[in-house]
Amino acid sequence: MRLKIFPWLGQEFVSLSWEGSGNGTVEDETREIFSLFADRLRGLGLTLDHTVRTRMWVRDMECWHAGVHERVRILSGPARSVSSSHVRPERLGAKARVSVDLLAMFPSRKSGAKMFKEYEPQTIVLRWLKWGGILFLSGVTDMTHATFDEQFPVVIKRLTDSLADGGAVWNDVMRASYFLHRDESLDMLRARFREAVGAPIPSLDYTFVDSRQGKRLEIELTAKIAL
Repeated sequence: MRLKIFPWLGQEFVSLSWEGSGNGTVEDETREIFSLFADRLRGLGLTLDHTVRTRMWVRDMECWHAGVHERVRILSGPARSVSSSHVRPERLGAKARVSVDLLAMFPSRKSGAKMFKEYEPQTIVLRWLKWGGILFLSGVTDMTHATFDEQFPVVIKRLTDSLADGGAVWNDVMRASYFLHRDESLDMLRARFREAVGAPIPSLDYTFVDSRQGKRLEIELTAKIAL
């Protein structure tokens, strides 16, 4: 298991990452990963309730459907958190069908209560989570249009609306994570984003993924807001 503890945005985080064994069903494999995460968090004085973000990587759409719905069952109630999920076979070993990255936050006296908001109507992903002066958005995509050019403005508007709903603007964003279809151009994405969003974002990262339900782009945001 890969583990990293680090300070960021005035809080302290733990990052965990692991892939499944390939044993049993995809649901079994997903439960096994989160059980290992829970054990490791327990050793740090945390539980899955301290989760703020997860990313799931799967081999194909059949694995995606089974894995993400099992994640919803596991991370329910106080453990509900923002998330994204991506088809990316090259991320997985020979047997694994699922891999998960989990980000949890150590609570502090100033953190306050973990707050979150669902989409309306509710979906498998959370709209946003607020905790310790940080606003986390789930990955935002568009699967109602066919091309990047059509999807891009929809994604930007949905992100803008979710930032506003969570009490933030683009200037508050500290990190943007982009998941771009492997057939699209990174230079084109960067140019389109600079044109659409003028705010300087301190941290940007890019990952190429395969297609899921026609999406060409997905973006996660993390913003700093008032406590």
